[in-house]
Amino acid sequence: MKAVRALALALALVLPGCLPVAMMRPPEPARGAEFSLGATLMPNPFGGQSPVLLLPYLAHAEGDGTLEYNLSLQWGLRGGVKVGLAPGVALDAGLTLPPALGEVADWSWGVPVVLDGGVILGGGGYYLSPRLHLLGVLGGEWGLAYQLSAGVYGGGWVAEVGALGAPGMSGVLFSLSAAWRFGTAPEAP
Repeated sequence: MKAVRALALALALVLPGCLPVAMMRPPEPARGAEFSLGATLMPNPFGGQSPVLLLPYLAHAEGDGTLEYNLSLQWGLRGGVKVGLAPGVALDAGLTLPPALGEVADWSWGVPVVLDGGVILGGGGYYLSPRLHLLGVLGGEWGLAYQLSAGVYGGGWVAEVGALGAPGMSGVLFSLSAAWRFGTAPEAP
């Protein structure tokens, strides 16, 4: 049973579907409703025929300019909250649930979850966000992953470069993401 949990934890560290790969959230909390549609391009950690993966990204955020609630889908479903602390500074945290992959998802040992949190620093249409991910199974074993995202944005778009790693993981997983934003997306100052 411990071997199954260890394997599940290792897969959760490697599988980008279980971790929110693209953040694509500037430091300003949304004012009103905002929708984003985009994709992430990253090396394929599964091997196979294609050396890269293209992951679709869909997000919704709603807020009052100080507090924002957001929901994003990129294989896993992430619900989060962002709090603006000062101009260009925000805290962001969320919970991600992996997708139900049919027969592949054997959750008899529990449903894996990912808790993430970080700070978003930015200004002038740029942002930087270091964050930590705590992933595991409720009542079971847990692991830690780290992420650094840097992005540039305007009123109707956002682009981001990310690096994702974990203790014991060979190398760092890099990603390139972009999305179009609709609604009341904050303009770059």
